[in-house]
Amino acid sequence: MTNLIHLESRTLGAAVSCHGASLTQLISKKRHVELLLDSSLLAAALIDEFCIGGTVGPYAGRLRQAKSSAGESTVLLHGGESALHRLDWRLEHTDHATTVRYVTSLSHGEGGLPGARNFGVSYTLVDDCLIIELAASTSHDTPISLTNHAYFTLGARSVSELMLQINAKSVLGTDDRQCATGESLAVAGTQLDFTQARSLSSAHGHGCRDLDHSYVLEPSLSGRLATESVAVLSNPGNGISLHVATSQPCLQVYTASQLRAPLNPYSAICLEAQGFPNGPHHALGRTESILSAGHTVTQRIVYQITDS
Repeated sequence: MTNLIHLESRTLGAAVSCHGASLTQLISKKRHVELLLDSSLLAAALIDEFCIGGTVGPYAGRLRQAKSSAGESTVLLHGGESALHRLDWRLEHTDHATTVRYVTSLSHGEGGLPGARNFGVSYTLVDDCLIIELAASTSHDTPISLTNHAYFTLGARSVSELMLQINAKSVLGTDDRQCATGESLAVAGTQLDFTQARSLSSAHGHGCRDLDHSYVLEPSLSGRLATESVAVLSNPGNGISLHVATSQPCLQVYTASQLRAPLNPYSAICLEAQGFPNGPHHALGRTESILSAGHTVTQRIVYQITDS
């Protein structure tokens, strides 16, 4: 992959790319461990197919959309053909030591959604944290939900080697097209309950439930400052942990079951802090899902890496 910019802090190294404004590498300098699926040598088509490391939008997840001609509905996944992770973003600013910012835009109606929309994403390394700030503005009321789609490994070969804890008591129900229905389902007593840390080996493959679910985060833990962890992913084999904090209301958890060669299914996990999937169509999330004309929204995701 070309046009990489490398950032460094005292404990972390990162590489980002203008293609998809993507996070390409995240490295623990102390342990010399690559923490992500490294997309720097992958073909662009494969990166685009699986959104690897990309900035996802204009609406993350599945968004049901009505066809005006026949009244039939279609489903946009991560923005469809006008997805932000498929675009080559423009480098707006960089301090090669610690931060980089990219910008791009979509015209009114592009991708089937209203508004002349401007987008920006910045990556900043501060000590053991990678801070991602996602911004959007629009000329018309429009659905907006942005996220980062990194695939985390923490140095493991399979998600079955990892443990996960999520501060969420419910997930969103979905229909037969995996669109959120607006229903909130309690996770207590189910395979989806990660309120206490447990191994992902019990939650994927071999007849167990694969994870591709949107967790509704506890309101007290998601806020503008994004200072408290909403999820912790850990690798007991090397003592490395990832703490996710965010100002977003949901966390999509995906155990990469669909990856194909040269990548392996279940070789990484995505923790996508985002708005409510299909939010504009349901009371749960409708207010947060529509960005009003003339306004700007900024969301934050913080990845903190610790080791024991």
